[in-house]
Amino acid sequence: MLTFSIGISLLLVTPAMAKVPPNVAKEMADTIVAVNKALGLESWEARGIKPCVDRGGEGANTKDVSPQDTRACAESALGTQSPSLGKSYVLAILMAPIGPVTVVAFGVGEYAGWAAYSCDPGRKCPPTRIDPATKWGKRLLDRQTKACQQPTTVWFPAEARACEGIAPRIDSPPPG
Repeated sequence: MLTFSIGISLLLVTPAMAKVPPNVAKEMADTIVAVNKALGLESWEARGIKPCVDRGGEGANTKDVSPQDTRACAESALGTQSPSLGKSYVLAILMAPIGPVTVVAFGVGEYAGWAAYSCDPGRKCPPTRIDPATKWGKRLLDRQTKACQQPTTVWFPAEARACEGIAPRIDSPPPG
């Protein structure tokens, strides 16, 4: 009986990917940059990149951006340049009441446990293991928890989530 349970346990355990392959890692980072540029996040607007969301005028930032406007803008930036989106990773755009705040790509399937976080222009933002024992891993876990618990998070693909093992907030409606 013990041999049987050990065998079943081994079948249920999925080995963690040692590293995200370079082509998937590059696509994750490129997708984050494209969406950041479109949404005017991470100082891209200061570099002359005009976002497709309307925040109320140059430097004003007085107009709130809805999740629907955020989705439409991000969709226009994604185009067909992300063939692994929805297969190897999903994208989460975390929202504040005034609009989009940050973009995170979460690995799914064999790349679960890895994520790439939005960063400033000119910096490399490679996928990092989500590990609460490391500084960046802990930050990624925090972003993942927020993304999964906030009903306003914009996900790509729309029906995708990277929320396995993360309890939903009690006061939030189920994702739909």
